[in-house]
Amino acid sequence: MNDLEIRVRDAPPVVTMDLRGEMTTFAQEPLMRAYEEALAKGARTVLLNFGEVGYLNSAGIAAIIGLISQARKANQRILLTGLTSHYQVVFDMMGLTAYAPIFESEEAARAASESA
Repeated sequence: MNDLEIRVRDAPPVVTMDLRGEMTTFAQEPLMRAYEEALAKGARTVLLNFGEVGYLNSAGIAAIIGLISQARKANQRILLTGLTSHYQVVFDMMGLTAYAPIFESEEAARAASESA
C-alpha cells in the first residue's frame, strides 16, 4: 500500500484520525483534509492513531509537524498513539512530544484528555 488512508472518528471529547498506509511525501494532502474534517466536527483534541502505518519517512514527519503547528495556532491539542518504539524515540528526539504527547493506547489518550 503506497497511499495514506485516514478515517476520522468522532467520539467526544476526542476526534480520532486512524492513519493507514504510508506516511511519505504524499501524506500532506490527505492529512490536512482529515484534519479539516476533524475541525468541522468541532474537535478541540485530535488523536492521531498510527497503529496501521507501515512506513513513515522524513516527509511524513514533516507533514505531522505542519499539522501540529496548525493545531497549536487553533488552540487545539494533538495526541499520538500507535507509534512503534522506534518512532516514539524519533518523535521524542525531535522534540515533538513536547507539543504532541505519545500514549500507549487510545484509551490512555482519552483518559488524559478528559482529565486535562
